[in-house]
Amino acid sequence: MLRTTIASALMIVTAVVTGCGQPSTAGNDAAIASIDKAKFILAEEPDEAVGVIIAREDAKDKDDIVLLGRIGGRKNPWIDGRSAFMVIDAAMTVVADGTESAEGEVCLDDCCAALRKDMTTLVKIVDEKGRTLPVDARKLFDLAENDMVVVKGKVQRDKDSFSVAATGFFVRK
Repeated sequence: MLRTTIASALMIVTAVVTGCGQPSTAGNDAAIASIDKAKFILAEEPDEAVGVIIAREDAKDKDDIVLLGRIGGRKNPWIDGRSAFMVIDAAMTVVADGTESAEGEVCLDDCCAALRKDMTTLVKIVDEKGRTLPVDARKLFDLAENDMVVVKGKVQRDKDSFSVAATGFFVRK
């Protein structure tokens, strides 16, 4: 009887401590609290922003850049657990899979993958050491898909990839 009581008590304590199998958000909440997000949110929209298509054509590795884009361009534009997301050129509209794309439109289906590559890019919000912030951008900055953002940062380019290491951003309303 005593063994059963002790075993039951241990199981209850374990369940309370571990949250009955529910994932803990304490670490994520602590990471959010430790980041001064005001350092990354620009009070005013920077001038001379270029779209993703032009940036991919003209910008060189390590160039300073002000980029305009809409969060999206793939079915899931977010990098879970990181302040990073895909943006698509602001002039483009995404249409439903199976819909024929007109000028200024692109679908998310596989048939448009090569086309989307030329009009999308990864944006990483980075700290002063160039590391991507370790908190989901949706939670840290209250960003949502289709938000129009102007990011300020540096181009990261090699033979096959193009991205922006952003030190600040502005959300157009």
